[in-house]
Amino acid sequence: MTKLLLKNLRNTSVKMKVLGITLGLVLLMGITSIFVVRESLVIKLSEDLDRRAISIASDLSSRTTDFTILHDLYSLHKLLQQTKSNNPDIEYIFILDHQGEEVLIHTLGSKFDVTSQLIEFNPINELEENEYHMVSYLSENGVIHDVVSPILGGDVGYVRVGLNENQIKATINDLSFIIIISTTIIAIIGFIISFILTKIIYKDLLKLIKVSKEVGKGNLNSKVEIESKDEIGLLGEEFNTMIDCLRTKNDENMAYLQELQMRNNELSLLHQLSVTFLDGDSFHKHLNHTAKKLKDDLNLQCCYIEISLNDDKIQTFHGNGSGNCDNCVINGGAKCFGPENYHIYPLETSKQNTGKVSICFKEDPDEVMLKFINSFIRQLSVIAENALLWQEIKYKEELRLKLLERVISAQEEERKRIARELHDETSQSLATIVLGITMLEETEQDQQLRNKLTDLRKITEKTIDEVHYLSWSLRPSALDDYGLLPAIKKYSEEFKKKYHIEVDIQVIGFEEIRLPSVVEISIYRVIQEALTNAARHADAENISIIIKHVKNVVSFIIEDDGNGFNASETVSRKLTKNHLGLKGMQERIESIGGRFFIESNPGIGTSIYVNDIKIGGVDYES
Repeated sequence: MTKLLLKNLRNTSVKMKVLGITLGLVLLMGITSIFVVRESLVIKLSEDLDRRAISIASDLSSRTTDFTILHDLYSLHKLLQQTKSNNPDIEYIFILDHQGEEVLIHTLGSKFDVTSQLIEFNPINELEENEYHMVSYLSENGVIHDVVSPILGGDVGYVRVGLNENQIKATINDLSFIIIISTTIIAIIGFIISFILTKIIYKDLLKLIKVSKEVGKGNLNSKVEIESKDEIGLLGEEFNTMIDCLRTKNDENMAYLQELQMRNNELSLLHQLSVTFLDGDSFHKHLNHTAKKLKDDLNLQCCYIEISLNDDKIQTFHGNGSGNCDNCVINGGAKCFGPENYHIYPLETSKQNTGKVSICFKEDPDEVMLKFINSFIRQLSVIAENALLWQEIKYKEELRLKLLERVISAQEEERKRIARELHDETSQSLATIVLGITMLEETEQDQQLRNKLTDLRKITEKTIDEVHYLSWSLRPSALDDYGLLPAIKKYSEEFKKKYHIEVDIQVIGFEEIRLPSVVEISIYRVIQEALTNAARHADAENISIIIKHVKNVVSFIIEDDGNGFNASETVSRKLTKNHLGLKGMQERIESIGGRFFIESNPGIGTSIYVNDIKIGGVDYES
């Protein structure tokens, strides 16, 4: 509730706040005055009432002495009634005997008697040596101030006088009414004066508010017109100064923004150019977009760009469609209708002149526009040169891949020939030698010589096994006959027998799928090289191979738990004979369109990742 009230007060207008403060202060002063005056009057009038009660009681005690001694009740009654009539605030008067127990006479009338309770409110034994004793008590008629005064020292009797506060209340109420009326009149006058002053002040504030709204809308040409020289007038002057500063700063910002916009257009255009050489096939499309953006950003009449890339000439033109410019020299016309606005900028590279940019301005270009165009021409020259270099690099890369493919094919053919010769000739010759040694071993009588022949036969048989393994490694028949997966599994079994290293193979998605021969050979050779490296250099105990085929895309992972090496340093070094295997694996994978990654650190093994080998699969029957 308090928060809501404070919120409503904050949202109230300044005029209402000033008027509210004025009325609040007047009312606060009036209420405070009434309270203070009432309290002061109550105290003062009560004290006066006490003094009057004592005075009346003392006066009666002296004047009733003779009447009391003579027991002249008539005179006493007359005196008491006269005293009561002269003092309207007297509630009662009665006279007690010298013992203070019997009421001799009172002013309560015939229908009322003085009760013992009333007598006991102010007992005579409280007098002691005092001339009077006063008590106050609350009755049905309000607060009563009761005074007892002895008659002739109490030997004759006692006078009791009781005064009420009715006159005090009436006086206080009358005075409070006067204060209320005065406060109301002062509040009305104060409200009128505050309203007039607030209207004068608020008029200037409305001017400030109006101008501030205009400034908020962006109109910095507004000014506050305040004639007063008070604080609001000073505020208006400072506000005008602030508007002037804002206008100056805004002009500077607009100029800077225009420069930034031009620079942003330049950067956007240069970025458009910078990506063109990344894809030579889309160079013309990017160049066309660049010419259109250049014309739109600089508001040109027309723009023509011509670039020669070896034997390929790329041209693009953008104009506003006017009849004059459709037939101008840019499009092969014989005459230019605006020669003063027509400019040709050559594109020069380090080797040759690769083209030109022809621009027709609608109006004379400023310094910023010329700077922009010169920067554009320089960047376009660099892009043209990069495009030429890209074409050369792409052509050389295509030649390199073709040469690599032929080298790999020649290697495989040579491997196949050597494997065939080892199997058909060398193995047969060794088998003949084993047969001859066996026959000599059976016919030889000398035991020592027979033992040597036996050793020689075993060595020859082992050599035959090694020749068979070498022949199979050079060109496994399973690869040609059954495909990649059986060949890998067969090789892993032979590898395990020879090096005593566990090889785990997991295959995903090769159901009845046969890969193209070149893909199978490349993948097989990479896996073969990876296993050989793990056995010879990594001192591995376990090797894992995961090969996957999903949606005509082949990928595989080879991991070992060997010594590992610093892969980042090895890859970043220049090619040496110790790293030809890694480079060969990478080139084989890239030659079939895949991606080759290697991760390794000393002590944590090596992981080889091959991804994105896209193939067109065929089934076994086909």
